[in-house]
Amino acid sequence: MRLRALDIYLEGAKVGQLFQYGDGPNAITRLMPDDGFWRNPRAPLLSWATWTPPDERERFWRSYALVPFFNGQGTVLPPFFQNMLPEGALRRHLAQERGCAIDDHFELLAACGTDLPGAVYAYPADVSDRHVAAGIVTQHNDALEMSVIAEPLQDATSLSGMQAKLSLVVDGAGRYVARTRNMDGIHIIAKLPTVEFPRLPEVEHLSLQLAAQAGVNTCSSKLAPIDEIDVEIPFVLGESRSFLAVERFDRQNGKAHIHCEDFAQILNIPPEQKYTHEYAHYGLMAAVLQQMGLGEPTVLELLRRIVVNEMLGNFDAHVKNFGVLYADGRTPQFSPAYDIVAYAAQVPGRGHALRFTPAPQEKTTLTPRVVRDFCAIVRIPETVAQGLIRDTVKSAAQSWPDMIAESRILPEQKTRLLDHFERVEAVKTYRRRSALGRRRAAR
Repeated sequence: MRLRALDIYLEGAKVGQLFQYGDGPNAITRLMPDDGFWRNPRAPLLSWATWTPPDERERFWRSYALVPFFNGQGTVLPPFFQNMLPEGALRRHLAQERGCAIDDHFELLAACGTDLPGAVYAYPADVSDRHVAAGIVTQHNDALEMSVIAEPLQDATSLSGMQAKLSLVVDGAGRYVARTRNMDGIHIIAKLPTVEFPRLPEVEHLSLQLAAQAGVNTCSSKLAPIDEIDVEIPFVLGESRSFLAVERFDRQNGKAHIHCEDFAQILNIPPEQKYTHEYAHYGLMAAVLQQMGLGEPTVLELLRRIVVNEMLGNFDAHVKNFGVLYADGRTPQFSPAYDIVAYAAQVPGRGHALRFTPAPQEKTTLTPRVVRDFCAIVRIPETVAQGLIRDTVKSAAQSWPDMIAESRILPEQKTRLLDHFERVEAVKTYRRRSALGRRRAAR
């Protein structure tokens, strides 16, 4: 039986060995914890899904063979690692460069081992001692076929999302170069124009600007000419000559990686279930933020992002679009908002991709009943939530129309986005109240 193995590190400490034994649905894919890491009370936190009270910690990791977090299904990686894999066009490109199948999770993780999201690294493990390996994996009950894992690809990076993108560094001359050429510059994700959605970089840049204007803590981004990218682009691009340069909040200038994870990792949700899993709802995300000790202000920040997504027509927001940072390695903080896109500028639609509560819902909007149910789950006063919604809508209503009109998106996209915005019930309510207030003042 075939054995493949990777040594997993976090901030320089060995977390354990991720191995895959066998092929097909009966394969064993598992993270085997390293005793030194998991015994250390000051070790960085790999995932909030692994947080346990101190008196339960050893029992948790020593039961790794039975704990879902540590185990994949067949050759599929555990969800924490599965959610680190590249998606879309980037995955197809890297699979071709690596010479592996597009669904070979293990090989794709190995290919991107030095530039994964957050501060996780994956290196080929030394399993040359058959006797030791057989004792660990099979208890000497089967013969092993050792499989050599190649070193990570030099320029390979893992970025989630279906849009074509590159991981680049801004050098001293302002050029966007491969990270292997300049590790000391500002690390950015270059989101490229697509054939399917016209002016997508411009739409996303505008979306982030509108969100920030409404009070959302957003990632730093700017539009830049494609001619400033000084690497070969392996994708078919759309007509726009600009790309969106998003500064990576999981990287510092230089070589430092800051650990982070998205809510699919936190909730142990496979990426293909990022909309549909029973845990994929805003109520549980808010409850976890409270469990982390982040309190009511962070829950209200989540609600503000939900309100903004509704006004923008971001029908695609899912659990991978929200996450946390561990700036000191252990203490979580809500990460800046990212992947906010006003799809209403491109296609018609309504509502949210995620549910607000565990109850079945489909493309619901922020009705008073939905807000009431959400507040009941997360235990925040409904009056506080409604106040935040009113303030967010007011800020948007007073500034967004002019910002959209002055933006670089297409005229027909401006029309679609403004039409959607003005049809949002909370915006219509604000307009009615404002008009009534003006009439009363004029009397």
